[in-house]
Amino acid sequence: MATPLRTCVRCQIDILQATGKRRSSQSLTNVRRQYITLPSQLVSRRTYSDNANNDHEPSAGTRVTLDQITEQLGVSKPRIITQTQPRYPGEITGILEPETEPELTDEEFRKLHPGLGSLTPWSFPLDDDCKTIDSLSDHNIGEKVKIRGWLYQSKPGNTSIVFATILQGGKFVQLVFDRDAGYETPHTILAVRAHTPIEVEGILKYKPRKGSKFTTYIGEPTVPEDVENFHRTLEIIVSRYELIGDPPKEPIIAGTAHTGDKRYLAMRTSTDLLKALHLRNKVSQICRKHLDEEGFLEVETPLLFKSTPEGAREFLVPTRTPGQMYALPQSPQQYKQILMAGGILKYFQLAKCFRDEDLRADRQPEFTQLDLEMGFADGTAVQKTIERLLKRIWYEVLGVKLPSFRVISYNLAINNYGTDKPDTRYPMTIRPFERIIEQHSALSRTPVHSQWKYEMITHPCNISNAKLGLIASQIASPTDGGLAALRGPNPDCIMFKTGGELDYPHIRKQLLRIAPHLKAEPLDLERIIGAMASKNFLPTNSIIAIGRRKKEFNPGGSTNMGQLRKQLCQKLIKLGFMEKLVGWKFLWVTHFPLFTPINPSENEPGQSGTAGYKSTHHPFTAPTISTRENLLISPWKTLGHHYDIVLNGVELGGGSTRIHEAELQRTILEDILKVPQEKMKTFKHLLDMLETGCPPHAGLAIGFDRLIAILAGRESIRDVIAFPKNNRGQDLVVDSPGLVTGRQLDEYGIMLKNKVLEGQEEPVTLVEDEAAAKELEAKTVEETVEAPEDPIMPGVEENTVADPSERIVRLAMLLNKKNEAEEQVKIPTEEEEAVNMEEPLPVEDPLPTLEPAVEVPAETAVGTVEGSPSVFVSSGSSDL
Repeated sequence: MATPLRTCVRCQIDILQATGKRRSSQSLTNVRRQYITLPSQLVSRRTYSDNANNDHEPSAGTRVTLDQITEQLGVSKPRIITQTQPRYPGEITGILEPETEPELTDEEFRKLHPGLGSLTPWSFPLDDDCKTIDSLSDHNIGEKVKIRGWLYQSKPGNTSIVFATILQGGKFVQLVFDRDAGYETPHTILAVRAHTPIEVEGILKYKPRKGSKFTTYIGEPTVPEDVENFHRTLEIIVSRYELIGDPPKEPIIAGTAHTGDKRYLAMRTSTDLLKALHLRNKVSQICRKHLDEEGFLEVETPLLFKSTPEGAREFLVPTRTPGQMYALPQSPQQYKQILMAGGILKYFQLAKCFRDEDLRADRQPEFTQLDLEMGFADGTAVQKTIERLLKRIWYEVLGVKLPSFRVISYNLAINNYGTDKPDTRYPMTIRPFERIIEQHSALSRTPVHSQWKYEMITHPCNISNAKLGLIASQIASPTDGGLAALRGPNPDCIMFKTGGELDYPHIRKQLLRIAPHLKAEPLDLERIIGAMASKNFLPTNSIIAIGRRKKEFNPGGSTNMGQLRKQLCQKLIKLGFMEKLVGWKFLWVTHFPLFTPINPSENEPGQSGTAGYKSTHHPFTAPTISTRENLLISPWKTLGHHYDIVLNGVELGGGSTRIHEAELQRTILEDILKVPQEKMKTFKHLLDMLETGCPPHAGLAIGFDRLIAILAGRESIRDVIAFPKNNRGQDLVVDSPGLVTGRQLDEYGIMLKNKVLEGQEEPVTLVEDEAAAKELEAKTVEETVEAPEDPIMPGVEENTVADPSERIVRLAMLLNKKNEAEEQVKIPTEEEEAVNMEEPLPVEDPLPTLEPAVEVPAETAVGTVEGSPSVFVSSGSSDL
């Protein structure tokens, strides 16, 4: 029996034999081709029976051979190359490869595939003569070239010359319309609106130096070794131009910093954005190539997952089955662990992840991560793999050879740097000194005061007290640094400066601010200061920062002293008291606490347990063997097999060795985190998988957007994403997210609390039942006996009725006529609020200026050409 219209094997052969890049193990004698009357042979019927009747062929029993197909196509017959041994089960062993690979011209290609000709616009000829700006080189100097792009700007040089620029891929080439060079009407280009697609043809030359004669100078490039800016040295003496697209309806001013809703214009004009997107593509190709060489298999995992309490807030996707919803994955964590049980022992993918979190410069509601997992391996194998990959990226992209990555524990990072993602380029480290206080103060050893841990930072700096006070006030300001620990009469952090000699009264005063209980022990305080001085805790001519915190384990992130260290260094660099930070400092931070206390003020979902703490990373991380015995006794003392990769104070990614024992996983979820039973059901698939004999495995995920932002030298990941969300989670280009209609919600069985639907901002009014609708209709008839015909008709703006109550009545009448009494009726507002515009991003480097070949008098007039207005602007800068 014949199948519906579809592409058959032999139809694929028709196209692919010319290229010789496709394989086929399909037996040609088992496939029958039946030609039908279609504009292209790309679509055909196929049958799987040699004896099937075929009305479209002259003889149903005649087989079509490979020789007949290649003869009809006019291409060379492919030869079959047989591989001696397949690399994996099911691999295709027969390769179709032509004896020769002729390059088809456009005319030959159209003859071969006549159906494609209808896809070519009549005004846009199909040819390969055009060059791109990136492809121009010094070999093209003096040649006639053809380029397609956007006319960016144009302005007259004098009565016989007009200068313009053509934009393509964020790069510009100057155009010269010169009457002396043979272009009779140079000023006609002034009538073309900026950002109109055009095609120009002319002689490519170097821009002449100032003072040279334009018509005779061939010249040399001003920056021949600068490949990135080579296009700035070129110009085209135009002999012909043609409009190949419609001009924009509204003027687009050159040099404008385009906001989020005009992201496509930012792509068109911003060199930095395009470089970031090219960099993103290059790094992704390096990752795929490197991991493929190391034996990893790229596997796509589903985006429609289900809601499970992994730790972050999820995006839900409703279905038409009542009560059932998908959830967009926070990460492919559970799927890749399932792959390990399935025997895919080296997995990776560039995965899309979704988390409904507060947005920051390095966080988006949807983001990309380089995700990988390894079976029969531990965290050390994963770390070595990632280290090799990052070294290759840095070498191929930046030409930098990285040394081996440093490894420190979480406790060391917190104690020495005050953060779990330290920037080790800063010269300051944190030093504890609570032992000195406890040794010389009996009161400090009491339970009330022994709970405090005292730390300090010392940094030699010749700064005045006034400037240091200004820095402290900026760090403590809620609008600047926002460090509340520096504020108040009894702060948790203080800063002061020592002079050429120790000022004991001043130091005593500062210590009492941070440890007021020492006021009752004046002699002990003197001994404490002396001990600190003897151990070089109070060097002269230095900035001293002292802080205190509870000795209980840190919940993660940064301590007050860690934030103070970072912000103090940034302020000193800005004021010139410290050199700018350079270089790449990678390090691994390992052995995090397995569990973290839940902070009620942050309203974090965690794992929905009742234990009072959550998993630091996720609940599938394995505990270390040395602390595993603390799970049931003191869970907060248990360490996990975590490892984070940190670069210059930025967490690039993190991973862990996973739990591969079903009983241990169930114990952590049920007995430690106390996940409710209804939530435990969501992990049934994972527990079932572990019970089948899942191998030990480990993995890691790198924030791909953060990685590209660092390589590109950008502060925000929005600068390296094609279509990012703003700080409200909105995509202004397409105006998402958007409201939906009541009918759409009814299909999914969803009811909104505030009753805000598409196209309105006020709660809707419900027509409760049919009786109420009829009552409204009767009342309307009485009031409108002598009234003119109802102006409100379906499809007409409802704002034509001024009285809101009258609108409700008339809408209810219309709904009743349609027997839709229970449908929600909207009360539209007089006019919708304007969309909150996102703050414009910083302006990028200026665009290339138009450089006239001859000096133009300043008083040269700028005007318009008859028939069309023109906009002339000086060169400027454009941005996102």
